[in-house]
Amino acid sequence: MFHSAGILLLGVGAAVVSASQRLRSSAFGVPGIDASFDYVVVGGGTAGLTIAARLAETASVAVIEAGGFYQMDNGNLSVVPRNSLVQGVISNAEAFPPQPLVDWGLVSEPQPGAGNLRYHYAQGKTLGGSSALNTMGFHRGPKGAYERWAELVGDQSFTWDNLLPFFKKSCNLTPPDLEKRQAANATPVYDPRAFDNALGGPLQVSWANWVDPTVIWIAKALEQIGLPISPTGFNSGIITGYSGWGTSTIDPTHATRSSSQTSFLEKALDETEIIVYPNTQGMKVLFDSSKKATGVSVSTAGLEYTISATKEVIVSAGVFHSPQLLMVSGKSSGLDPPEGRIAHFELGIGPQDTLQSNGITVVSDLPGVGQNLWDPIFMLVTNQVNTPSGPSILMDPATSGPALADYLDNASGPYSSAGGHFSFEKIPDSMRNFTSSTASALAEFPADWPEIEYDIAPFPGPDNAVIGGIGATLTTLFSRGSVSIASSSMATQPLIDLGWLSNPADVEILVAAFKRCRQLWNTDAANSIKVGPELVPGATVQTDEEIATYIRSNLYQIFHASATCAMGKSSDPMAVLDSGARVYGVQGLRVVDASSFPFAIPGHPQASVYMLAEKIADAIKKGN
Repeated sequence: MFHSAGILLLGVGAAVVSASQRLRSSAFGVPGIDASFDYVVVGGGTAGLTIAARLAETASVAVIEAGGFYQMDNGNLSVVPRNSLVQGVISNAEAFPPQPLVDWGLVSEPQPGAGNLRYHYAQGKTLGGSSALNTMGFHRGPKGAYERWAELVGDQSFTWDNLLPFFKKSCNLTPPDLEKRQAANATPVYDPRAFDNALGGPLQVSWANWVDPTVIWIAKALEQIGLPISPTGFNSGIITGYSGWGTSTIDPTHATRSSSQTSFLEKALDETEIIVYPNTQGMKVLFDSSKKATGVSVSTAGLEYTISATKEVIVSAGVFHSPQLLMVSGKSSGLDPPEGRIAHFELGIGPQDTLQSNGITVVSDLPGVGQNLWDPIFMLVTNQVNTPSGPSILMDPATSGPALADYLDNASGPYSSAGGHFSFEKIPDSMRNFTSSTASALAEFPADWPEIEYDIAPFPGPDNAVIGGIGATLTTLFSRGSVSIASSSMATQPLIDLGWLSNPADVEILVAAFKRCRQLWNTDAANSIKVGPELVPGATVQTDEEIATYIRSNLYQIFHASATCAMGKSSDPMAVLDSGARVYGVQGLRVVDASSFPFAIPGHPQASVYMLAEKIADAIKKGN
């Protein structure tokens, strides 16, 4: 128990009372007061809160998060599933509607391969991170992707069979409520053995309590082009060649978002002595003379102080800010520390030239920091349809009121759903008119790694018309982007080059995927609901060159960027982390989030982020 200026401070820097006795208000650190913990986690996002909650079961842990609680700062735009699809924060336009309380407002450098445009890239700045902003898609990647991960990092603990217990550990599955879904032709199929609620954690995983009629019809069209319903669902390591109704991180009891904040953090607040510093940004990782991370210099509304770590600092700041934080840790002032303070040497980790050009002393020259950015991208082919859809139901005064009542009273109806249909495939042989170099490059991916993910996106048109969009997302990426720094301060936004379509192989694959989307729109199922000719891009776009031109000017990100602090073997000059997520060249420092991946997992990465956090937390608790 600490006392300062007559204020009773419980649990600041130490476990002082049992969690059952602790006031909830005691779970928050006091700005301006230096404190020490066993572990300091920088970033209270998807991975950060998961690993912090697990470590707090047996140790003292502080979480540093630049944002606050999204329930206050973004309200129903985050909490209600349907609203996740319409919030302005997910706009990719440079002139996006800002929401500075929950989004970092990052904008990329101009992209020569994509119309020379700059793109907004939403990233959660809130407790829960991007698990508080995403559209809640949850599934696991193909087994071959994890086999490739194990191969690249030289660690067989990353094979599918060895990872499955950590996938199971993070979540609790609720079977689909068929009565609320009211869609006999959209019944989820899954293998219950892929989950274990006796072992599982607090994250709620379920199926939406409502199915969009437009999505049902287009899903039928996907079956007609050769993508049958998966017999196991998408959590058993088999996704390629199938479509199906996937799981989402929705708490089905009241049909609200389940994030790392509502699950892991809430559990930790109730059961452990975890301390959270909201609205506080990690500015620099601090090191001693032996190159051991000893804490973090933080800032709360301009008030700077130090949160020390006696064991480890864990960076979970996301795919853009984790590499930035490694790079901008600063330079030594050369001055003796004030009396009574521990001597810290503030040093940067990353490409030597980048650090030195920003006046940063190099503690570990790791050229891979900020490199290897994999960013899946998609394009749309759209038609007007005659089926009702969530947007049309909620925009019509005659149906919007009952829909709201259905949600509030029964946790069902359009507001309860954010989609939840997935499909994955390799481009069929009949359409693989690729150059030999592209064909050879694709052959290097595992046999079960899909090349394209199809997403169904109904949205409103003029006069309450419904527009059906088929999005094809590229999951075999050859273009690489990067993250760099413009100054030695975390207060300056990082320089983000997404690298879109910088490799011509990506263009070839997307052109084939575009043609595949048109095939889908010409199935019997799709023709039965189409109204009029193709809307976008329209019949004038026919040749490969015309299609490629359309794609370059009409790209969207799916917000699944990964691998900017990639794991790898020590012999790999571009590796940043070992297979335990430890940063090469220093001690007591790990990076655990999507930046740690060696590549972008095919499909939606959320489940794999939770898995990685569980795996690394388990390793730390075992002394590894």
